[in-house]
Amino acid sequence: MSVDFLRATPLFHDLSDGELEEIVAILREESFPGGGTIFRSDENCSDLYLIRGGFVRLFDANGSVLATLGPGSLLGEAEFLRGLAHNTSAHAASDVHLWSLPDSGLRQLLQREYGIGIKLSQNFGEQISQLEDYLVEQLVKTRALGGLPHRLIEPMARSMQPHQLQRGRFLYQSGQRAEALYLLETGALELQPAPTPEEPSPTASLVEPGNLFGVLPLLTNKPYNASAYSVDDCLIWSLPAATFHSLSSQYPHLRRALGRHSRSRLSLTDQTQAVVRLAQTPLFGQLEPSNLHAIAQKLVLQHVPSGEGIYRLGDRSDALFLVDEGEVELTAENESGVLQELARVEVGSYFGAMSLLTGEARKENATAIGNTNLWVLYRSDLEELVGHLPAIGAALDRALASRSASQPEPVTGERLRRFPLLANLEVDELREVARYLRHAHLRQGEQVFRAGAPSDALYFIERGVVRLQLLNGAGSWTRGEGEVFGEKAILSEEPYGQSAFAETDVDLLYVEYPGLDLLKSRLPSVATDLHRILSQPVGGGIDQTGLPPRPGVDPPVGVSAADIPQRRREAAAAVEYPPRAGQSRPSGGGWFNNLSGWGKIRLVLVVLLLAYLGIVVAPPLLGISF
Repeated sequence: MSVDFLRATPLFHDLSDGELEEIVAILREESFPGGGTIFRSDENCSDLYLIRGGFVRLFDANGSVLATLGPGSLLGEAEFLRGLAHNTSAHAASDVHLWSLPDSGLRQLLQREYGIGIKLSQNFGEQISQLEDYLVEQLVKTRALGGLPHRLIEPMARSMQPHQLQRGRFLYQSGQRAEALYLLETGALELQPAPTPEEPSPTASLVEPGNLFGVLPLLTNKPYNASAYSVDDCLIWSLPAATFHSLSSQYPHLRRALGRHSRSRLSLTDQTQAVVRLAQTPLFGQLEPSNLHAIAQKLVLQHVPSGEGIYRLGDRSDALFLVDEGEVELTAENESGVLQELARVEVGSYFGAMSLLTGEARKENATAIGNTNLWVLYRSDLEELVGHLPAIGAALDRALASRSASQPEPVTGERLRRFPLLANLEVDELREVARYLRHAHLRQGEQVFRAGAPSDALYFIERGVVRLQLLNGAGSWTRGEGEVFGEKAILSEEPYGQSAFAETDVDLLYVEYPGLDLLKSRLPSVATDLHRILSQPVGGGIDQTGLPPRPGVDPPVGVSAADIPQRRREAAAAVEYPPRAGQSRPSGGGWFNNLSGWGKIRLVLVVLLLAYLGIVVAPPLLGISF
């Protein structure tokens, strides 16, 4: 076959003689008699045909003639290069002689001569499917994607496009929003960090061919913190940001794999924000701004996709974490082996600090809820900071001392008698209860449990105030020291109907299954009191007097009387109810004093009317004269 004949077709026109000869070497000659079928609609398109003699007629699915093609024309070009089935049928209108280019042969050729595939893609107007195999092989060689099967990388490879970057040009500059993920094919490229007052001439890092770059800004939706500059002519594969985000939502494994291997120091903007947030934490809040800035410079940006574990119970403690964006759930198994939520860590808060400072293994699991960005302070960096800045070491020592001082005291009978629910138990019964109680300290705003979560614990408030919010958001109320909450869900064995939040800093004692079941079976009085509480209206409970609320008279704890419907208050006013301890019934005129201002006015008017009727109107009618 003549190379010139092949070059005459638009698909191959800019290939070099050597590249055309590579194509010619894998072509096959085929002939079809007049009326013969070359391919049918819906058949797999496994060959690209070039007509060298004769004529071919194309038909649509309904049998209508679409076109008649002669020498130099390509058959099935679009379907072949896109990896699709034929959408037309081709029949020989006369004796036909063809050259066929097999898909398998072209794929093998492009594995060693990918430049041919790039030119064919440019001439075709989009990436040809035969080039995907080569790109998949290149992506599998990268550190981030090396552990993934080929089939999981194919969607990403299918969407990447080649880009030529001349020497001395910037691909992107520091501060720009992430536009794409990149794979360097050939050439030399440097990543030049933005200068800072501390480092006016930062050292650039070299990107070697075969490496991905620009990944973390794309994952975190943050600007580039370094400029990409070509020190030689480069061929770069790019995956546009919009395409990546679409693919990562369909194939979460891509985001997970890339997130595990992407880290960088914080940008100047993030460092400034980190100083503000560090100053608001109990751990570092007393440090001078210069010390906070030193810590911010050591922080590392890490992206954790939704559902991905940050660490697991029992892991070595090698870092503390601040939540820059997203949310983290801390969980651990309770005594029954059921995974229980301990806390939710939101933007601006930190976790993992105490294990890092004490050297203990992790006591909980940490999992990202939604795509999450973290600022990480590693142990090695923290130790370096402490060595140079004693004030940071002193702050950590204070945190450890505070933790030791705040360790819960043993649960004694005296502590338990503060709770009306347990006040009448015998000493041995209190001792039995204490065996199953655990302590928890929550900061203001932290969640105890959320509405709809499985009910797994009964809570006793030792100090502080807890707010309960109804599931439908219709109302909320508070409970304070000496009170219990979570009892209704526990006894009804239904999910919590309210969310519970620490209104102030709170110290709680709580009992979980199977301890709760054991208490209810061994201590009937506790079970009886709990069922009595269950019969109270929503928001009811035991108040500081130790007595349940009077139906219709006393508002639920933490709810003002103004929140109770007027008709309920009026109906309750007519109900006799024994006075509480320390209270006496209203005497003599107590009923008048309890009237509202308008009620007193109405009563006076009624008395005056009766007096008028009795003194002025009635005597003449009765024939009485004065």
